[in-house]
Amino acid sequence: MGGKPYDVRGGLVERRQLLRMGATGGAWWATLATAGGCSSQRDAERNATRGSTSTRQPVPEPTAMVRTNWSKDPWARGSYSYLPVGATPELRRALGTPIDDRLFFAGEATDLGDPGTVHGARASGMRVATQVAAATGTDETLLIIGAGMAGLTAAFELSAGRFADRRYRVRLVEARNRLGGRLDSVRPAGLDTYAERGASWVHGIETNELDTLVHEARIDTVPFDYRQATLGLEGRRLPTDYLDEPADAVEQAAAWARRQGADQALADAVEASGFAEKVDQEALEHYLTTEVTDEYGASAARLSARWALEEGSEGTDLLVVGGYSNLARHLANQIPKVDVRLSTPVAEVAYDPDGVTVITQTDETLSADRVIVTVPLGVLQAGDISFSPALSEDHQTAIDDLGMGQLDKVILYFDTPFWQEAAPMWTRVAPGHPFREWFNTSPGLADTQLTTLTGGDVALAWAEKTDHQVQAAALGALATFMAAGW
Repeated sequence: MGGKPYDVRGGLVERRQLLRMGATGGAWWATLATAGGCSSQRDAERNATRGSTSTRQPVPEPTAMVRTNWSKDPWARGSYSYLPVGATPELRRALGTPIDDRLFFAGEATDLGDPGTVHGARASGMRVATQVAAATGTDETLLIIGAGMAGLTAAFELSAGRFADRRYRVRLVEARNRLGGRLDSVRPAGLDTYAERGASWVHGIETNELDTLVHEARIDTVPFDYRQATLGLEGRRLPTDYLDEPADAVEQAAAWARRQGADQALADAVEASGFAEKVDQEALEHYLTTEVTDEYGASAARLSARWALEEGSEGTDLLVVGGYSNLARHLANQIPKVDVRLSTPVAEVAYDPDGVTVITQTDETLSADRVIVTVPLGVLQAGDISFSPALSEDHQTAIDDLGMGQLDKVILYFDTPFWQEAAPMWTRVAPGHPFREWFNTSPGLADTQLTTLTGGDVALAWAEKTDHQVQAAALGALATFMAAGW
């Protein structure tokens, strides 16, 4: 969910609707001559990685590549949260409950409305600011750990926003050497545009004000839809209703699971409910990979059948093309009275009725009246920050039982577009292969850019690969599309 890097993906409900609407539409880019020369998926991938025997190379060498590896990021340890088997949304509420009015938690994993999204993180920052204000008087020192969207939002609300009259002394510490957390925009060398390593979309603009905030920060966006074209195993374009039956079967299986006693994995519910028996199994596998695993950062074998699919954003989405990280800097510029310290990872948080003591990894001691922890769920699960006294049983259970999903991107840049396909989203039926879902993220950019996703266990496996291996496999996947005349 997403994306991101929370928020990397589009709303599942919206994508399902668009699948049923078909994948026709006008192109956003200039079309060039078809590149081809490979007769099968395997030949296309082999030629892309070893050099094509055709007079035309199926896919040109990229001018740059940006890849993410969120599972190995020590300040994230994953992409965004999800509900695994046995988990319920109440765990998110439990994690966001204050402890002794001294220790507070925020972040996308604590938001019940839109977890796994930028606007969910923002909502959690607004919620925790309200909780702190309800527990305090005036002139207190507040320490916020984490300068992502949740932490920056809380800092704004407490220092310059709704509670500015409280005269709080707000300090914000961040482990990274930059603001933004899982908002992470970089500029590849020699290129004029951003690569969004983390969040890429503004979701559900009808139901939240994030798009307004993004535009206030003068960050460019373009409308984006999820019309997709699907390539079959034999190299033929599949009909636009190819995923309708598996989508219906999975939705019915999830509804069936909610009527059962104990929770079970979504994959088990799909099998046990019987709704998928008459569905083409290749189509079902493709749906579960591209529309479930790549959506939630976890496979159907890990997701709660009862609750997981209930989460997700709905509404119109915008693709960010002007550097999402600029939103973090925009928020920071609005809190001039806040003491912001980067490159300050926290090792321990101690709290008692008299206040809070925070010890950094360099053994520096920081004192405050109250503390707000906004680090990602994966960091809490890893135990990188210790708490004294230990967290309540409810909080620790929430940390242990929620899931931290994995979704990674490979972003490839090319001199010019070399494809003809007009759909903004491409997928290929290729069981056992990575890089099956692609987005043309070129619209609105000065550079030609294609982005591919991997989620769940596949992403974790490819996190161990070298850049050369990742690029070769990604080009091989692209060559399959080009061999089919895309």
